[in-house]
Amino acid sequence: MNPTTRRVHVGQAGLVRGLILIWLVIAAVVAVTALDAASIAFTKFRLADVASAASTRAANAYRSSPNVATACQAAEASIAADDAAAKLAKNGCTIDTQTGLVTITVRKEAKTILAGRVGFTKHFAKVSASETNGPTAL
Repeated sequence: MNPTTRRVHVGQAGLVRGLILIWLVIAAVVAVTALDAASIAFTKFRLADVASAASTRAANAYRSSPNVATACQAAEASIAADDAAAKLAKNGCTIDTQTGLVTITVRKEAKTILAGRVGFTKHFAKVSASETNGPTAL
C-alpha cells in the first residue's frame, strides 16, 4: 500500500466515525422526544380520568345538598385520592345550578426527561384536563 492510499483510508475512517456519531446524537434526540411525548400524553389521559371522577363525585354531592362549596370540596377530595400530584385549577370547579352539571379543571406537570426543563418547551409539560358530568343515575 502506498502512502497516498493509506491517507485516503484514514480520512474515510474519520468520516465514518463522524457520521456514526451524528446519527447516534440524532437517535438520542428522537428517543428523548418520543419518551417525553408519551409521558405528556399519558399524563393527559390520566388527568382526564381524574377530572371525570371528580366532576361526578361533585355532581353527586351537589345533588345530595345543593351547596357549591361542599360539592367543590368533594371534587378536591376525589382529586387528592386519585392523584396526589394533580391540583384543582384556579376557578376549576364550576356548577350549573339549573342542570346540576359540574365542570372540573385539573392541572399537573408531566414527568419528562427534557421538555419540562427547557424554557421554550416547559409549557408542554404543564398538562390540564376539563371534564363535565352530572350526578349518576339511581
